[in-house]
Amino acid sequence: MNGPGLALVSLSLLVITSCGGVTTLSPTAPSAAFSQTTAAAAPPAAPVPTPGPAPVPASQTINGVVRSIGAGASPCWADRYPCQVYDFTLSQAGAIEVTLTWDGQPRALMVQLYWAGEGLAHEDIAPRIGPSRISFRRPLMEATGYRKDDLAWDESRKAIKLDIVRKDDKPN
Repeated sequence: MNGPGLALVSLSLLVITSCGGVTTLSPTAPSAAFSQTTAAAAPPAAPVPTPGPAPVPASQTINGVVRSIGAGASPCWADRYPCQVYDFTLSQAGAIEVTLTWDGQPRALMVQLYWAGEGLAHEDIAPRIGPSRISFRRPLMEATGYRKDDLAWDESRKAIKLDIVRKDDKPN
């Protein structure tokens, strides 16, 4: 017989033999639960509401600047282009829409979205013509930390705005 089985048998034998000789004991006083005096029943306490989960923000906005390497920006992407790195966290898994806008030429930036410390989740390059904007949708992103790199194709300073909007994909 193994250790747990032996312990279970030993415990049951101990309980059976220790309770076998207790048949001659009688109570010395009535139990408090069965006494003749009846106390007035107190009204039940009002239930305390439990706090619900904290609301999950539907969007996050990051405002920043991609500076030139000469002005202190870290070089990235083969150490050739100025880059600005932003960290953010998604507190709930699901679909997201990401929009990056900036001051400057339409083809001025590229965006890279990384799982924090893991690998590339998305990469996008601005179109050659049109507005100074990159926009994309990711259908399923985990609730975890992320890093976003904004790479500038030239040395000019660019004010940027990044909007990350959580989308609830609900079946119809």
